[in-house]
Amino acid sequence: MLLLPLSVGRLAGRGREPGGVQVLRACCGVALGLFGWAVALLAGQGLVNGLLYPLVDAHDYQHSWGGPTLIGAWVVHALVAVPVVAVAIGALWGTATADQALAPPPGERRPNWPVFLSPPLALLAALLLNAWLHQL
Repeated sequence: MLLLPLSVGRLAGRGREPGGVQVLRACCGVALGLFGWAVALLAGQGLVNGLLYPLVDAHDYQHSWGGPTLIGAWVVHALVAVPVVAVAIGALWGTATADQALAPPPGERRPNWPVFLSPPLALLAALLLNAWLHQL
């Protein structure tokens, strides 16, 4: 969750690289941070909805996944939510790895793959948030 503020700090700070390269890497970090926030938001909502389903969605369970009973709907929503959160944790771990590769310790070579990975992840974050706003 700290990727976004750290990348903004990198953007404002001075590094040992030329200005354009430093700004590019900082912007890539911001894109990774936005992707991380989008994944965390969606996974958090999915986990809350899945595990606390009766408190979140109190209505007729006839047309719910796992319905027509409350326990069936609750179990199905929880069984969907837990793997989604596991995948989200893996995505967040990968995002943190990419951010660490953007700013390795002094003396280590900086790989270019995070620079190429950041724009598609920023686009994916925008698509995920748009889908969430329109409720899939």
